[in-house]
Formats: sequence, C-alpha cells, structure tokens
Amino acid sequence: MRVTNVKTQDIRFPTSKDNLGSDAVHVDCDYSATYVTIETEDVNLKGIGLTFTIGKGNDLCCKSIEYFKEFILEKEIEEIEKELGIIWEKVTNHSQLRWVGPQKGVTHLAAAAFLNGIWDLISKYHKKPLWRYVIDLETYELLDKLSFSYIDDVITKKEAAEIIDQKKQNLPSNKDELNSTIFPAYTTAAGWLGYSDDKMKDLIKVNLKKGWTHFKMKVGQDIERDIHRCKLVRELIGKENKLMVDSNQVWSVNQTIDSISRLKEFDIMFYEEPTSPDDIIGFRKIKDAHPDVKLATGEMIQNKVIFKQFIENKSLDYCQIDSCRIASINEILPVLLIASKFNTPVIPHAGGIGLCEYVQHLNLINKFIITNNDLFLSEYAESCSEHFDNPAIIKDGGYLTPTNPGYSVKIKDSSLREFDYNEGTYWN
Repeated sequence: MRVTNVKTQDIRFPTSKDNLGSDAVHVDCDYSATYVTIETEDVNLKGIGLTFTIGKGNDLCCKSIEYFKEFILEKEIEEIEKELGIIWEKVTNHSQLRWVGPQKGVTHLAAAAFLNGIWDLISKYHKKPLWRYVIDLETYELLDKLSFSYIDDVITKKEAAEIIDQKKQNLPSNKDELNSTIFPAYTTAAGWLGYSDDKMKDLIKVNLKKGWTHFKMKVGQDIERDIHRCKLVRELIGKENKLMVDSNQVWSVNQTIDSISRLKEFDIMFYEEPTSPDDIIGFRKIKDAHPDVKLATGEMIQNKVIFKQFIENKSLDYCQIDSCRIASINEILPVLLIASKFNTPVIPHAGGIGLCEYVQHLNLINKFIITNNDLFLSEYAESCSEHFDNPAIIKDGGYLTPTNPGYSVKIKDSSLREFDYNEGTYWN
C-alpha cells in the first residue's frame, strides 16, 4: 500500500468573534489548523495530521510541509513504519530548512502536523486507535521510532526500555479491558480572559453540574481584576474543588513573584506559564521565592532539549506536553520518559483545536506504559469540537477512551469546505 499524495490545507475558524481562547497575550485568537491529508492507493485509507495555530502564520506552516513530502511519497506504508525514526531525523534536521529552526518555531510545528499524519496513517493501517497501536508495539520497535538525540545524557534507550518493560508487566492479558478507562480532566472553557463576569459565572455553574471538579482561568492583564475573578471563581466552586491560573507568559520573573504573593489566598493548584517559556533559570527563581507553590509549563516549550533542562533542573512541577508544539510521538514519548525518570507529573496542554483529540491518546500511553506517578490529570477545552468526526468525549469530568482507529483528528468534510482559508465559503 503506497502513499500517493500529501495534501495540506490552511483551516481557520473565526473564534475571535466570541473571545474563545483569549488570554493576557493572545487577545484575538482565530483557532486554526495546518491540516495534512496523506493519501494512499486505497481511497478509504488516509492519514490525517494537524498542528494548532491561532490564525496568521498558519500559511507558513503549510508551506513548510511542502519540503517534507519527498520523504514519504511513493513509499509503502510498511516501509514508512519501519523507517519512522529515520524520517523524523530527515524532517527535523533537513540540511537547509533546519537553518530557520533548528527544531523550533514554524518548521517544528509543521513537522508535528506532518508526523502526526504519519502516525495516524500507520495506526489506521493496523486498524487500531493510536494509543493501542503504541502500547502493542514491542519495546524495541517503539524505541527505534523515537528520538533520543541530545537527551541521552539524561535518559538512555536502555533506561527507557527498562521503564516501559516494567510498566508493561502491569498490563492486563486482555488489553481490551483498557477501553473502559476514564482519564481525569480539568476545564479551561469557562475562564477565558475576554469573558465577562456574568458569562464566566454562568459557565462555571454549568460545568459544576456536569461534574467538573478542576477549573483553570486566565489571568495576567490586571492584577486587581485577577484577584476579583479568582475570588469570584473560588466562591462558586468551593474549597473542595481545584483552581489553577494561567498568565500565558505575560509577567516578568519579579512580577510573577509579586503576583503569586497576592493570589496565594485562593489556594491555587498551579501557576501556568507565568513568565517566558524559555526561562529555565527564571522559573527556578520563582520556585525558590515561593517553595510552597507549583509551577506548570510546556505548551510553548520548543523541543525535548528544553524539556530535559526544565525537568532535570526542577524548574517545573507539572510537565505540560503539547501534541503539536514539539514534533509528534517521536519526540513526545522521550519527554514523557524523562518525566517518568524524575517522577514529574504530566498534565498535558489541550486548549486548542484538535489538541483534546490528540492528548487523550498521549494520556493513556503515559498511564499504561511510562509513568509511575499517581497524579493523573489533563486539560479539556471543547474548542471547535463540533467540527470533528470523532471528537473527544467527556463524562463526569474525564476523557472516555477512544476506540476508533487512528489519532482522532479528522475534521468534517463540510467544515473543511467552509473554513479553508484559501478556498472555503466562509472566508471568500
């Protein structure tokens, strides 16, 4: 079964009209997807991948993927599967394109979309959901697909194999039993910064009735308003439920230290992305100033090397992998393995189109064959979920386990026709 074509689309949804996704820095988000379709000789077998952006720049990711197509066109799926680790290196270390990276920014987002599509294609070829395909692989087969470049000073393939093999001993003999797993989640959907107090209160009440116990809200534009909104939310959810805040990198290190002092009274579970996502030392300074608070970051961490440093330096408390920021499963699982080695809890980022659909698989892989940490939690924001053929399903504040083959991000054909930025009916 050969790959015959790779198609890329610039898909944008006008979510800025409703302040969806609004935070202290990103005030006009049009949730977008660099959308990849890998076609094969079988018209019914297609690999779908995407990376998440918020509007302008989505076209740059689409253009980057043009340079990657050559690595899989006209190749057999089984050959691609066998050489997936090699393909990852060719894509992320393209001898010319890496100059505008390397392994960061637009080219790395594009690599994520492209490689996500390959993983989707392979798992569909084997008629398995992505998480099940991964845990069914022999350990050495899985590790050969992953990238340990620049991180083997912290974790080796041998250590990774030991972690995975030990965890696999706990798997049931009938892995179909895992299909009933419900993975705990928290909601961000009620706390966007552009929402009025009344809208936020109404959404909090609705989500409480749905069974949510963990809530995240955006802060960072005005500390007095932050205090007001935190008080409002804490009063609504009570002392027994969890509250997290996210300032989306807007504060300096000193501002963060001061802001945490003023927000402590609201019993915050973690402070997400308080300052520059690259400032490993700055995060450590914040932790030293407030030893009793927890910091979370990861959605803007550029690659596995930065994750390595954050985790080893103990500059974060919660590792927030993003399914599209770094280059797909090949790079994400090594980060999860580092987190496992250092017993760092993983709470994935999922506030964006397709991210909930992706991370539901990553959560299960981490739980079943990687981590020994007993804290399980993941973000959920029903961002444009109505546009997906098989959106993530939530019950009582947790993800139901996906059982359809693939990586779960196929957008409905009707939505593609309407919201393609170049040819769709909405934008034209």
